[in-house]
Amino acid sequence: MIRPAAAPAAIGGLAQAQRDADRTRQTGLPQRRRKVALVTHGFEQGGGVRTIARWLRGALAETGGYQVDVHDLAVWSRDPSSRRLIRPATWLRGSLREPLHASPGWHWGANAVEVEWMRYRPRRELSRLLRRYDLVQVVCGAPAWAGVVTGLGVPVVLQVATLASWERAALFAQAGDVQGYWRRLMTAGVSALERRALRQVDAVLVENATMAALARSSGQPRVVLAPPGIDTDRFKPASTGWRADGYLLSLCRLADPRKGLDRLLAAYAMMVRADPGTPALMLAGKGRLPDDLMSLINSLGLVDRVLLRPDVASADLVDLYQGASVFMQASHEEGLGLSVIEAMACGLPVVSTASAGACESVVDGSTGWLVPLEPAGDVPAVLGARARAVLNGPGGDFGRRGRDRVVERFSTRIALQGIVAVYDEILSPSGGDGAVPCPSLAGSGE
Repeated sequence: MIRPAAAPAAIGGLAQAQRDADRTRQTGLPQRRRKVALVTHGFEQGGGVRTIARWLRGALAETGGYQVDVHDLAVWSRDPSSRRLIRPATWLRGSLREPLHASPGWHWGANAVEVEWMRYRPRRELSRLLRRYDLVQVVCGAPAWAGVVTGLGVPVVLQVATLASWERAALFAQAGDVQGYWRRLMTAGVSALERRALRQVDAVLVENATMAALARSSGQPRVVLAPPGIDTDRFKPASTGWRADGYLLSLCRLADPRKGLDRLLAAYAMMVRADPGTPALMLAGKGRLPDDLMSLINSLGLVDRVLLRPDVASADLVDLYQGASVFMQASHEEGLGLSVIEAMACGLPVVSTASAGACESVVDGSTGWLVPLEPAGDVPAVLGARARAVLNGPGGDFGRRGRDRVVERFSTRIALQGIVAVYDEILSPSGGDGAVPCPSLAGSGE
């Protein structure tokens, strides 16, 4: 697999920003910054999409070569900025645009927002505005969101982690007959939009090899493995090193069934039965643990052993990682899993299910352990056994190698190089000053 983040030529995009700054100092004439529209969803909420969008906005702005404006899209059926089918008065609304509450930028509602497919449709007012930019960067969970920005006549780069059908598999399993049928119907329509969106954009940035293969199969010729980065100066190991007596940690959206916290709790119960001296389990992240998982904790006799940290503040994350011994993830599906990368940057060994995202970050047997997703019934026992093995063996070595891997492949500087290289190829196709040919996964044999 060709990885643009590791390609020496990819530094040219960042070097171009430095050259522009040097010209400004020498001539006194400011160089025009590229105008980038960052189109995303859930920007003022939680989750991986918001984290990636905020990281990219900040990283591009820090180069000095980009002006980045955020355009946040409606994600739920009762979005207050939208025109709603069940509220006829909202169709008199003159504009779907509202300022974001806590961040610079704009929130955009949708027409007939109750219908999921309509959230992926262009908005005339938004399209007019986006045509003023040099490039539109879409950061989203699934490709259908790129449908909002089709037909602009402006280059569009899509950064995507997964597919709607992959994301919703765990929800299908829990839904009743009527609800499950409706979700499958909506998802089938979204899947058709996703295939079209993958073909229509100018480049697709993916976070794992599985998604790269899917994007190529859609007919997209420019597919680049370019996962987001993290601040490795901030996320770093404790000065005292790895601690085998720290709590076991899982950090995720606590109410999301895709995260597999039920089987993580089952795994932990097996660990405690095998060794009563097993450290406590910390469940932390966005939101609160749902009632069914609280009941499961009680029925497994773990009330005094499971620690809960709902709605963890960003400022507390490093201390949370540094206090742990092992990072555990039991997800059914992950596009990348930034919490795994943050944990590795802080020197933690990782035991995770072998999702597409975890397979991209964790080196099995070197920085942690990957647990096969099938057979599903074996996952709790294998998770627990692997975590016990780490506690009793190579945890410190795993953690050191994990830290090195993140610095080399997922630091902000390395990650941004790959993304900027794509921008340079699209915006300077003739190979002008500062243009960097972008390595592509297409035809690489991956």
